[in-house]
Amino acid sequence: MLWRMTPSAGTAAPNRPGRGIVAALASAVVPGTGQLIAGERRRGWTLFALTCVLAAGAGWMLLAEWPTLLRWSVQPRALQWLLAGNAALLLFRVYASVDAYYAAAPVERRPRGGIGVTLAVLLALVSVAALVVPHTVAAYYDVVQYDLITTVFAPSTTVPPPPTTTTTADPSTTAAAGEETTTTTTTTTTTLPPPRLWDGKDRLNVLLLGGDAGVGRRGVRTDTVILASIDPETGNMAMFSIPRNLARVPLPESLDIWSCDCFPQIINELWKYGEEHPDLFPGTGPPGAEALKLAIGEMLDLEVHYYALVNLDGFVGVVDALGGVDVTVPERVYDASYPHEDGTTEVIDIAPGEYHMDGHLALAYARSRHGSDDYDRMGRQRCVLQAVAEQASPVDIIRSFPTIAEAIKENVSTDIPLESLPDLVDLLTKIDPHQIVSIPLVPPLYTGPRTPDGYNTPDLAVIRSHVAIALELPPEQAIEELGLEPIDDACGVTVPAEPPWH
Repeated sequence: MLWRMTPSAGTAAPNRPGRGIVAALASAVVPGTGQLIAGERRRGWTLFALTCVLAAGAGWMLLAEWPTLLRWSVQPRALQWLLAGNAALLLFRVYASVDAYYAAAPVERRPRGGIGVTLAVLLALVSVAALVVPHTVAAYYDVVQYDLITTVFAPSTTVPPPPTTTTTADPSTTAAAGEETTTTTTTTTTTLPPPRLWDGKDRLNVLLLGGDAGVGRRGVRTDTVILASIDPETGNMAMFSIPRNLARVPLPESLDIWSCDCFPQIINELWKYGEEHPDLFPGTGPPGAEALKLAIGEMLDLEVHYYALVNLDGFVGVVDALGGVDVTVPERVYDASYPHEDGTTEVIDIAPGEYHMDGHLALAYARSRHGSDDYDRMGRQRCVLQAVAEQASPVDIIRSFPTIAEAIKENVSTDIPLESLPDLVDLLTKIDPHQIVSIPLVPPLYTGPRTPDGYNTPDLAVIRSHVAIALELPPEQAIEELGLEPIDDACGVTVPAEPPWH
């Protein structure tokens, strides 16, 4: 065979039955050790040293350069290179294993029947387990991640800069006065890196939406509306929760749709209205998302840059894939006709206490509003989301990643550009989840007069002044200035010594 090498004279150890199999398995696990068993010291130490270099590099990346790995995990080109590297590593290990077998069990000394056949079959089975299976799993995860990010996130919209043309005189052909000169025209193309997600912005503002599209429902109603604002320099984050039943939310005057320059219905109907009237809300994303970005931005006096929408089934799927979530319930939640995800109704009765909830129960706890109100529900949603974020360990995510990816792919939409995902990863690692300024814009402080049909309207002056305070002051100072309850206290969370990624 092409990879067989002739043992060096005087270096090969005596051969015994089964020695080749032992050497092959040893090099399958740690390339080079099988050659050392076979007595091929020079080749063995060379392969072993190369293995140590690869292992040290991988360990260094995992321990010291894990942010780089995270960036690679959201770049399609990097995932393609990782897939190719995985295949190359597999071939390297296969070569080391087979070479060790032939070095330790030359043809004339190999058993040909009985125990030899059995051991050969055993070698084949163990080789598949030790070599092919791990690399196949790694390749599968790589492909799943590639499919996820290229499906959910918006394609690149970066336009390359036009080529520049310069004209210069050739000094070697410069003529005397009155004579012609020779000029050279050079066209150059400048390749610029894509702008970062927050370039040109003081803060990055992302609208987080929870939609109730599902069985028995027409269109999307956004029952969860949260604006997340992040300072790219410090990682300080503020979240503004908007009640689903807030009416007459303002719209830019330039739209000139209604005389009130507002959406006359409650806010959770705006997405559906935008989808039904796409000509009124042009933009790069769905008309419903564009309408909500304009309305929430006008109300908070901020520019909303991106959105992310999660449907109910996606939340259930992610929580179930993670094995559930631990939630502290401070007050009873009772709903005699809670709408199940399949369109039926059921009784939900959750007494105060500590619970390990599956996806369905966590969604019911966060979503039910019968027996309480929308404002209580907003608090429960905030606590459940924080619990999921806090308890999703890297081991659980890796173990359940294919299931999580499928749930996200089928139930999440966003206009965040694919090319900006590495920047988003960098930004998220700066955020301390225990230092988030969280403001629910609930009555009576943040609402004005009611509409004739009894819905609250926003008090724009108070909302905008408190938003400014939340964004301008450090988190602890803003929480104290606004008289807010820290999110950990509100949700009964025990604060760890430091964020999990620090």
